[in-house]
Amino acid sequence: MAISIKSSTDIYRIQTPVSGEKVKKTYILGAGDSHEAGYKGRVSIDGDTLELSDEVTKAIREAHEKMMEQNAVINEMNATAHNMVVAEQQGDAIKEEMEGRSKALEIAGRIAKGGQVPPKDEAYLLEKDPDLYKLVKLQSMMAKEHKKHKTVLEEDKAPKEYDYEAGQDGTVHRVAVDLEIGSDGAEITGVSEVAVDHNDLPSNDTVSIS
Repeated sequence: MAISIKSSTDIYRIQTPVSGEKVKKTYILGAGDSHEAGYKGRVSIDGDTLELSDEVTKAIREAHEKMMEQNAVINEMNATAHNMVVAEQQGDAIKEEMEGRSKALEIAGRIAKGGQVPPKDEAYLLEKDPDLYKLVKLQSMMAKEHKKHKTVLEEDKAPKEYDYEAGQDGTVHRVAVDLEIGSDGAEITGVSEVAVDHNDLPSNDTVSIS
């Protein structure tokens, strides 16, 4: 899988090999770089533009398409995991609203019978349902019972935190090329689709891993 360099001197900026020796390096291509390499037949590595043979171009294109398929699967899995956390959050909100309504009705029933409830309970009912509050206050004026009640409200709880990273897969797929550099030129000796941790990629640019 031979490649040609636009300038005979460009390759030495990657790493100048000792005469007669060959330097082997593996590069992970950014998604944009592998697309350009696979569909336009060229790729930039360490500032050097490499014109690729048809054989290399085809290999990179196939690896790029496989990479896109793998990333799509991971993205779908991550979206599903995220949606499960959102659904849990929404379910908890509905449950909390129902519990709040139940407490408001219990407070209303006590007031309507003339019962004495703690100020915070009365304020809670007023906030939840102002119209119901006004109604039971009128009813309480005609009630004969004046029982003193304890609060139905619990102590304030810390807001529940939801882990949106739960179930997330930080793997990304990229195209890697194995490059063998000699004093007489360079050759791509291998092309593969690889899985890497996104934290290991400092940017979407092509990076050397060896």
